[in-house]
Amino acid sequence: MYENVIKEFEDIINDDVFNSFSFNYAINQIKKSSNNLKFLIGTPGSGKTFLITYYHKQTPNSILLQGTISKEELDNFLEEDKLIIIDEAQLLDIKTIEYIRTLCDTKKYYFLLSMHLKEAKEILQKEHFKSRSIDIIELSTITKEEMIQYLNNKLLKNNANHIFTKKEFNKIFKYTKGNFRYIKKFIKTLFELLDFAYNNNISKYKKINNCLITMTALKLGLEND
Repeated sequence: MYENVIKEFEDIINDDVFNSFSFNYAINQIKKSSNNLKFLIGTPGSGKTFLITYYHKQTPNSILLQGTISKEELDNFLEEDKLIIIDEAQLLDIKTIEYIRTLCDTKKYYFLLSMHLKEAKEILQKEHFKSRSIDIIELSTITKEEMIQYLNNKLLKNNANHIFTKKEFNKIFKYTKGNFRYIKKFIKTLFELLDFAYNNNISKYKKINNCLITMTALKLGLEND
């Protein structure tokens, strides 16, 4: 019964842009920056991959790579004035990060490195980064109001926007703490449980309720967060 809703919240990147304040702020800061080296930082699940994938699609002279790339492999993609975007850049080894810094020092190459907040702070504390002009753009979590707007828009597409109460939204936000990935995973898991109950005629769980929300939190390990 809820297959379409479950599919709607799969952890994939698509063209369905979610315009939160933090998303729009980060995009604008990236566009405004003239520095050759930019860092997009944020907690895991805050939506960095979503953002840079969207930005890459909107930026013709750009290429999107993964943090598993080596220094030698990176050479194959170097082109003056092209923006090289690297997702999960915390996975880059120190030699490759230092190489990127030296490339940017030439003022011929442009990089946008997306990485986790903790690892980014450690890297940016190193002396050769502290002395450089670098733009650091942080993507924060979304607000409760933004979460409700996002979920209602998604659910409306599948005629399911009427099944949550305000209290239930509040409880979901309490568990997910505005983390974009957690929110998607939570709703997907919640509807999987709801779908199972419907298909197996378990009447107690055929509607969204506090018990079902708590079960979802337990299943995802969020109950004690």
